Amino acid sequence: MFKYLTKTAAGYDGKVSSKVDCQGQAKIFAALSDPVRLRIVQQLSGGESRSGSALAEQLGISLALLCHHTRILLEAGLITKKKEGQTAFFTIQRDVLTGCMENLLKSAASGKD
Repeated sequence: MFKYLTKTAAGYDGKVSSKVDCQGQAKIFAALSDPVRLRIVQQLSGGESRSGSALAEQLGISLALLCHHTRILLEAGLITKKKEGQTAFFTIQRDVLTGCMENLLKSAASGKD
């Protein structure tokens, strides 16, 4: 079943819910609809944490633009952010991404909305 991080006013609280939520799925797909954000997810798909500066350099974008896009991915629950000193490290939330895709495929196979 689809799992996503539950959200508080300050952001995601780290709790995982198994409730299927269409608005949560829509937020995930909206976050992935931008080519830069999709490339960020692809860069993180290996499972290793990457620093913001390394990601920005690999993608050929500014840190400011990276911060804009990672904020949207964080809000969708697709990545996590860990700060070490002044350096931010990002990691993909593989279970959120795969759960969303599995739920979509199950819905398509069963013909349900």
